[in-house]
Amino acid sequence: MRDVHPPILPAMRRPGPRRVFGRCLGLMAILLTAPAQALLRYELDYHAAEERMQVRICSDTPRAQQDLRLHRGGAAYVGELRRAQGRVEKSGPARWRISDWRAGECVDYTADLGRLSRSGDRDIGSRAGGSLLLAPQQWLLAGADDEAAEVRLRLPPGQAFSPPWQRLEDDGSGVQRYRLPQTPFSWTALVALGSFEEITVKPAGSAVRVAILGDTTPAQRRVLRDWMRQSLDAASRGYGRLPLPFAQVVLLAAPGTGGRRGVGFGQSLRGQGNAVHLWVDPARSLQDLNADWTAVHEFSHWAHPYLADGGAWLAEGLASYWQNVLRARAGLLSAGQAWEQLLAGFERGRRTMPDQASLAELSEDMHARRAYYAVYWSGAAYWLQVDVELRRASGGRLSVDLALQRFAACCLQPRREWAPQAFVARLDALLGSDVFLPRWREYAARRGFPPLQALQDELGLELSADGKVQLREAPAAAVRDAIMRGEGDAGARR
Repeated sequence: MRDVHPPILPAMRRPGPRRVFGRCLGLMAILLTAPAQALLRYELDYHAAEERMQVRICSDTPRAQQDLRLHRGGAAYVGELRRAQGRVEKSGPARWRISDWRAGECVDYTADLGRLSRSGDRDIGSRAGGSLLLAPQQWLLAGADDEAAEVRLRLPPGQAFSPPWQRLEDDGSGVQRYRLPQTPFSWTALVALGSFEEITVKPAGSAVRVAILGDTTPAQRRVLRDWMRQSLDAASRGYGRLPLPFAQVVLLAAPGTGGRRGVGFGQSLRGQGNAVHLWVDPARSLQDLNADWTAVHEFSHWAHPYLADGGAWLAEGLASYWQNVLRARAGLLSAGQAWEQLLAGFERGRRTMPDQASLAELSEDMHARRAYYAVYWSGAAYWLQVDVELRRASGGRLSVDLALQRFAACCLQPRREWAPQAFVARLDALLGSDVFLPRWREYAARRGFPPLQALQDELGLELSADGKVQLREAPAAAVRDAIMRGEGDAGARR
């Protein structure tokens, strides 16, 4: 998995996870006005033959000065900005300034989406079958991070659009309406545009729209739908529901990818909303896909805020812990299999853990050091240890699940980066506990993999020479079993 924001993380599959158009696609997006907040309005008209988007940006209110921007390099994909009266000044390599912008006045330009899709960099533009994946920050000029924006999108028959934006209620006009979540401009986002199929999956009372890009048969799409339903249902087992009200999910059909299980890799993106993109072999069986951990790992990242490189061991550790625990709760693994996979991960982390750097230092420099196993599985050990301590000390009343449920209710939606120390301190405050922060300090400063044998003995986890786990009677056997069943959390939520 990759919990991605620029700089983009390098592609990798193991040890665990990183970082459009028929004949004439007429696309129009108009940002609506809101009574309490001034908005920019966008009108877009796509010309499929040339793969160019005509863009119009209008202001609802007069603005003495307005700055608009793209990601660095985005200027290569847009033409000259024009306005009916006055000038648009170039103020930087990918920045423009408009002075004396009157209410209702518009600025026009053309974006070359075809060229962007051939960029050679899948993080800003690529193709999947007959569809495009495009970073909006490379072609859709934006104002400040807190600039309010809503979108109305009109598509011709047979075309689909998948953004990470919040879908608004349809007004009966046949026009899709979205609100653009206000996230830092540098955070990565991708929109899909083309003749792909979009399905709706309803896990645990939620509704998630899943775009399937690339060539697939109806039978393959049914398998992918079932896989997504079961994976999203598993991800909801930490809450009783999914932690986010909306998210983008994109499956990229890539025949032959992913080895024997069929999932090549996944990435979690946070720009302009939350998203998970998964590369999958559409010919694989449901059993093969369910045997892979990647989807549940990526969906688990929805439970925590962006923690930057310094918090990578916390973020990837939680996803690595939950990819096994939540699949066991959903029946995709047995409890014994989940413990086997956790202990096997701990062993990989132990074998590859360098002694000369602290976990915090490894987390900051994980990609240069290629310290993925060490960082991911040290982090998973942290979450297991605090989960056991919370459950044991409270008689099952407190848990990691409950801490993250309460964090989601109070603090998850504001779109900002959290310092790792502030995040774990808030979890302690939400539970009235003193576990997350002290253990975080201990783990962050540790050199070498954390010793876990005493914890394994307490839980009754006996590992045989062939890697199989025997579940023995032990002082914390009830805690061990409650973790894999999710016991105690529903009552604690009430």
